[in-house]
Amino acid sequence: MQRVVSYRQGDRSEYLAQYILSALAISVPVPRQEDVGSDFHCSLLKKENGNLRPYLPFNIEIKSFGVKDISFGGVTKSGKWRGHEVDQLCQTDTPFLIGIVNKDDQWMDVFSTVNRYFVLYQWTGKGVPREVRLVPYEPVDEGHLGAGSCEELSAARDMPGWLWRLPIGNPIIRISVADAESEERCEMAKQILEPYLRMDQENAVFARIELGYFCWPLIIRTGQLMREGGVGYRAIHPVPERQLRVLARIVGSLLQTYELAGSKKEIREWETILSQLPLGPEPFVAGVIKKAMAFARA
Repeated sequence: MQRVVSYRQGDRSEYLAQYILSALAISVPVPRQEDVGSDFHCSLLKKENGNLRPYLPFNIEIKSFGVKDISFGGVTKSGKWRGHEVDQLCQTDTPFLIGIVNKDDQWMDVFSTVNRYFVLYQWTGKGVPREVRLVPYEPVDEGHLGAGSCEELSAARDMPGWLWRLPIGNPIIRISVADAESEERCEMAKQILEPYLRMDQENAVFARIELGYFCWPLIIRTGQLMREGGVGYRAIHPVPERQLRVLARIVGSLLQTYELAGSKKEIREWETILSQLPLGPEPFVAGVIKKAMAFARA
């Protein structure tokens, strides 16, 4: 029986990470047989009347301090593209964080990856990259997060493509073992983390309805509440019909709200738009809109 030394050090980083995470969240280790890119499934804990309840889920991958970048994708020694890793990075199911652990000084830095939506929306126009490398601690200080940079990979093994270097900025928080023992510091850490997780959740909703709109933190100041954000538009799959069906549902909900509020003028102002909405495939929405328009004309 034996264990490779470098793997063992990674194991110990995960042990320390779980201890720190357990002060903030439910933290469930992913069995190695099920490890597809996240080390822990977590959910922030909210204190209510002496009880703790989970309320905001996220996944986190742990790395040891000193790592220069975190790679997703690339090519195996046999020349096979690990495209599933890029897909996993760009998933929109659960907010995804990176934790970097310093075992010597016993702290963990927690990074957002919400600007991975640049990759999901193929912001560079170069298509899906062969490899994405998240670069922690860049840009430094007040530098603005953006789409990073792309460079052409060699055509070795007939696998040309693009390497996308994506800086993920400063850590959202740095939390030490000592901080984990302070209820006040843990509550502050949760308050700082929450807006980043909410932003990730909102982007996921936008992606699913093909809105083609996402937000990211423009500047990350460690240990401070989010203050500045950027926004962008880019369609993943430009299929106007799907987007129009989503718009029809939104308009139906909006007009029903106006109807309940007695706002006839606001409803009538939407009348010229309705002809552009595909209400045939949305009979329930069509009924709601018809009822609201009848109310507005009465």
